[in-house]
Amino acid sequence: MKFTMTHAFDCPADLLWDIFDDPEFDRRLEEATGVRREVLESATEGAVETKRLRCISLKEMPAVMSKALGTESFEFEQTNALDRQKGELAWKVKPAVLADRIDAQGVTRVSPKGEGCVRTIEGEIVIRIPLVGKKMEGKLTENIKSSYEEAARIAREMVKERGLANA
Repeated sequence: MKFTMTHAFDCPADLLWDIFDDPEFDRRLEEATGVRREVLESATEGAVETKRLRCISLKEMPAVMSKALGTESFEFEQTNALDRQKGELAWKVKPAVLADRIDAQGVTRVSPKGEGCVRTIEGEIVIRIPLVGKKMEGKLTENIKSSYEEAARIAREMVKERGLANA
């Protein structure tokens, strides 16, 4: 299942990337979404900053997903490759269970627009589990989109708090 989302922000792109990389942003996002993110490793090669994260959902998983995955909470590793010069973050998710049946990946772009910037997220989730895969794709896509909406809300709050918003 493919999805696309767009959010406008009242700050330059480089400041938005800095906010997304701030531990306070992660703390607020965890509080809002119930997903804890831990940095497992981080490296920079040339213009690309790579991070490998462990993400653990602290919320109970819907029953159909729990039964299909054989676990009560959803845990995954996410690899992010950020090229600030291109304004692009490529991401790929590898679930802790059934990694051979679940693919989730995409690209997040932040580009200047007027005095602010726009974040565009293009992603795709494919779950190859008979009978319930499509339903799970829909639910997971819904959850991801909700998390991105929360992330946008939190980032806008932090832009205002820091006085970074363009006048």
